[in-house]
Amino acid sequence: MARARSPLGLGALTAWSLSALAIGLAIGAVGHGSSAPAFAILAEVVNPLGELWLSALQMTVLPLVVVYLLAAIVGARGADSLGGLGGRAVALFIGMLAAAGAFTLIVVPPLIDAAAPPPGAMASLQAATTVPQAARDAAVAGSGSLGAWIGKLLPSNLFEAARRGDVLPLLLFSALLALAIRRLPDDERQPLDHLFASLSSAMLIIVRWLLVVTPIGVFALSYALGRDTGLQAAGMLGGLVLLQCGVMLSFTLLLYPLTALLGRASLAEFARALVPAQLIALSTRSSLAALPALVEGARTHLRLPNAATSFVLPLTVSLFKVNRTISSTAKLLFLAHVYGVTLSMGTIATFIVTVIVLSFSSVGVPGGGSAFKTLPAYLAAGVPIEGIIIAEAVETIPDIFKTVLNVTGDMSAATLLSRGSRVSVPVGEPALPATESPV
Repeated sequence: MARARSPLGLGALTAWSLSALAIGLAIGAVGHGSSAPAFAILAEVVNPLGELWLSALQMTVLPLVVVYLLAAIVGARGADSLGGLGGRAVALFIGMLAAAGAFTLIVVPPLIDAAAPPPGAMASLQAATTVPQAARDAAVAGSGSLGAWIGKLLPSNLFEAARRGDVLPLLLFSALLALAIRRLPDDERQPLDHLFASLSSAMLIIVRWLLVVTPIGVFALSYALGRDTGLQAAGMLGGLVLLQCGVMLSFTLLLYPLTALLGRASLAEFARALVPAQLIALSTRSSLAALPALVEGARTHLRLPNAATSFVLPLTVSLFKVNRTISSTAKLLFLAHVYGVTLSMGTIATFIVTVIVLSFSSVGVPGGGSAFKTLPAYLAAGVPIEGIIIAEAVETIPDIFKTVLNVTGDMSAATLLSRGSRVSVPVGEPALPATESPV
């Protein structure tokens, strides 16, 4: 079956991007421990290029989300089809988060002894740790409460939400606007339907232009990462870093066969569709920035229906952070072991449920703003606040694995919700029509 192709073949784009990633990390890691002026000069040259590429991706995300959602809902044939799909999507998100938490509880405990630092090491580090005032405020206020999250679903200023990059409020407003447009008479609705379909096609063309220069952006950002961190985790917490990264990588790999089996997809096509988005996730640590590549991969390689790419994928990057019940639970088990805190099954279950709820409020940007939102959950489990602050100091490397896992989970969710439903994409057609029947 013929399929649309990106301006560069995927194989060539992937090869160039992987090479750029490896070269950037290697040169940056060497530069981390060197005082040679050449590394500083190189940073001055490539850093603006990386920032420009990342800004271009982030600039594209919000119009992409709005236009795709408007096209999907306005052009949907069934009045309740997308509403049912949204409900199934949220149920799947919760199920996958719970499964990820259960996976962590099975895998992590046998590895804790090998990952933990020597006795007394954390005590000396804890004594030298200063707790930021923001962390103390979050601990007192419990700022990540469910009520506070619900109260902020619809912002008082839509433009301010767009400026902050909050996708979820824009998603809700776009859905409301699209539902209102559906109520218009046909002679008023159909021109808007065609307009949104054309805009979604144009947005996909822009996405492909940005993907062509992916190797340049990947090199620039990976060089900056290697030069800043040297790819070395902080001493005694190296065990925590390896533990988190290992479990997240294992779950990422597990998603491949599970998605192929349950989503009735080709394992090779699923892997091929994910590569560009994973490269962007790896270099930017932003699942939002990877959304354009997710949409492109889902359309051209998995041939997912329009509702999956125009509705489900924007929803996943807004709501679904499958890493949260893995990284947070692994950190809880590690810190509890180090500090001798006994965790009952009730305490662990309450912690995971809290993390699932709060995971829907974190944004898909580096760090995700989650550090202090979940802090009350750790404190409720008995972990000292200093231990949480210490663990947050080594989040750079795990954050890479978190983002790669998140975008893999996003594509997995879209594929599972499609369950074998595929559409034809003729050669030369940059996007599917918005009137394609939903999942």
